Amino acid sequence: AFLDTLRQLGCNTDALMLIVVAALFYGFYYPAPYSQGHAQDVRLAVVNEARTPLSRQLVDLIEASPLAEVAARPANLAEARTLLVERKVDGVLLLPDRALDDALRGQDSGIALWINGTYLVRTKALGQAIQGAIVNTLNNEAKGRLGVSIEITDPVESQPLFNPNLEYGAYIFPAVAPVILQQTMLFGTAVLFAGRRRRGWNELGGQWLALSLVSFVLTLTYFGWFFAAQDIPRQAGIGALLIVALFAAGAIAAFSLFAARLFPNARAALLLLIPTSLPIFFLSGATWPREAMPGWVSALGALLPSTHASRALLLTDQMGAPLSDALRPLTALVILTISFFVGSGLVSRFMTNPDELTT
Repeated sequence: AFLDTLRQLGCNTDALMLIVVAALFYGFYYPAPYSQGHAQDVRLAVVNEARTPLSRQLVDLIEASPLAEVAARPANLAEARTLLVERKVDGVLLLPDRALDDALRGQDSGIALWINGTYLVRTKALGQAIQGAIVNTLNNEAKGRLGVSIEITDPVESQPLFNPNLEYGAYIFPAVAPVILQQTMLFGTAVLFAGRRRRGWNELGGQWLALSLVSFVLTLTYFGWFFAAQDIPRQAGIGALLIVALFAAGAIAAFSLFAARLFPNARAALLLLIPTSLPIFFLSGATWPREAMPGWVSALGALLPSTHASRALLLTDQMGAPLSDALRPLTALVILTISFFVGSGLVSRFMTNPDELTT
């Protein structure tokens, strides 16, 4: 059964494309938009009501920043807001008359900023560019007028420990990698085994071992080669990565076999399973803490191997935690592996199709 499953995978073009080719493709494709590491040239509209040399100096400093681009200089705030609503710019900066002079005197300057908050990374970049330009402009002007240097600091100093360059790709790609590996294996297994339920425990074990081997190799390819090629910060040793990859691969293979056996044919399986990828990513806790989810939503996410694989990978490889700190997600992966394997056998016994494939 082990060799036959590998042979079927090699001969079935659709399954091979979904399990192997798609997984390798996403290893290159998914991190590509984040290759720069930081948002750059975020579009800004500046309404410069002051029209003073000082305000023009501020706008020039914003323009010089690699984070922001002054894409429009509308005559009034109404025009600027229209540009923001139409998504032609990502932010609007208003510089009222005598705004910077009031700021130098310690008075309310009236400087206002509207930002499209849809993309948090771009929002942060725009805020950093404007903040830096204002601080530098006021500091330079204070030196010229008063001969003193003013100090404007943030109330909180951030020192990142696990992603020192604060690159979005280095955060999101390790979190989404187990989801990619799980979903591609799920779709390919559905093509191979959807509706094929008349199988004994030995044959089921061979299928699980074969799919686990393929998933294990692909997982190591992600954790090793793809992470290195994308310059993802890594802190885990090879032993820890092997264990995480082994546990994740076994759980992903068992989950895929169980899910595939619930459908009468591959077409029905793919129609229902493909739209689940985005919700499964959200359930993993990468974008929203699972502790902040409603209890039933968090429990639903706990049934997915990708949730615990992501947690184990982030703890060991991204945060540098010892393997002992990842025992909880690793134990959950073992429990899921056993549960889905037994579930696959029970489905095969009690949900047999009369017209299923037998060869």
